[in-house]
Amino acid sequence: RPFINIVEGRDVALKDTIGYFITMNPGYAGRSELPDNLKALFRPVVMIVPDLLMICENMLMSEGFASAKPLAKKMTVLYALAKGQLSKQYHYDFALRALKSVLVMAGDLKRASLDLPEDVVLMRALRDMNMPKFVKADVPLFQGLLADLFPGLDCPRVGYPVLKSAIESYFEEEKMRHKYDNLFDLQVDKVMQLYETMLTRHSNMLVGPTMGGKTVCYITLAHAQERGLNLPTKIVCLNPKAQPTDELYGVLDPATRDWTDGLFSCLFRTASAPLEEGKQEKRFIVLDGDVDALWIENMNSVMDDNKLLTLTNGERI
Repeated sequence: RPFINIVEGRDVALKDTIGYFITMNPGYAGRSELPDNLKALFRPVVMIVPDLLMICENMLMSEGFASAKPLAKKMTVLYALAKGQLSKQYHYDFALRALKSVLVMAGDLKRASLDLPEDVVLMRALRDMNMPKFVKADVPLFQGLLADLFPGLDCPRVGYPVLKSAIESYFEEEKMRHKYDNLFDLQVDKVMQLYETMLTRHSNMLVGPTMGGKTVCYITLAHAQERGLNLPTKIVCLNPKAQPTDELYGVLDPATRDWTDGLFSCLFRTASAPLEEGKQEKRFIVLDGDVDALWIENMNSVMDDNKLLTLTNGERI
């Protein structure tokens, strides 16, 4: 039918090129259940666990890897072993999303260094993308798994010596250098890991106990980028739990259709504004507070590949 009759006798035109799909996570915090009368209008489709090996193999092929089949096998085995053997941490993720980000980075590395063997490229991507998130006890376990699956391979990390010396000098000036050299090296390395992670991801989460050095980590990186890389870094920090969600993202008045801008939407619009020609600047928006489904749900489109903040008035930043 070209038209369908809905509430109060209104006719709505139907287009056969448009379909509606609702993804549901039953019992997920921050999402309400669909009413039964609305659920009855949709046909349910059950999803199955994805075949990681097949997805991995196809993505490696599309990124230009000739030996995609054996490398995909190694990668999926590594993630299965890591999931089973490493400690259970709330922030560990060895599922499809984590796998995909490693594959994208491996493709970027391959195109950047065509002379390196493919297994070295993949090993480097696996190491550099996973090591920053491990707690100290799990680091040697993961290194052992990597050595077992890629025997005899030695791929040194990219150094960034200028940035490293800027980080060290900032720690010393601020009297934050650890008295033991091996622990000071770990301090510096953690800031370097944050820098390397930010090269491949635009949304990052710093996880750790109170007084664990999370704030020091990103502030040190900002100062080191300005000194060592001549890259001024502007930091805007806010607590997402200090105000209601409407005040954070903005609210549309249902009666007057007036839009009231929110705190985060205003900051995000300012941060995404284009720079003046010839000017270089990094902009960090730091949401410093507890993560819960109520406010982080609206950030989904910001954190995924879309990199867009979608507001309730239809604006996309």
